[in-house]
Amino acid sequence: MQGKLATRNLVSASHQVKGYENGGEGERQLLVTVKSSQKIFTEAEVASLTGICVEHLHNFARSRHLGFIARAAEAAGARADQWLFTLSDLMVLVTLFPRCTH
Repeated sequence: MQGKLATRNLVSASHQVKGYENGGEGERQLLVTVKSSQKIFTEAEVASLTGICVEHLHNFARSRHLGFIARAAEAAGARADQWLFTLSDLMVLVTLFPRCTH
């Protein structure tokens, strides 16, 4: 029962997200397809899948506490930050944030 309600809520919320048009009805939906085995997504993958630019992605993720920062040591010893997102984060981004138009 709870799964059906959550699905219904996601579907109704997804109607507010810009994406491709359905059969001339003027209704827009965004369809994101990922492998079921993939659990973690890089910022580049999320930007590519959602159509949200990396700058907006970082700002939205910070304000909504989505994703996490993985710190990787570079060859020079400096630290590089890379945002990583879970499948749940990806669903929230697709539902709440429209594609960038710039």
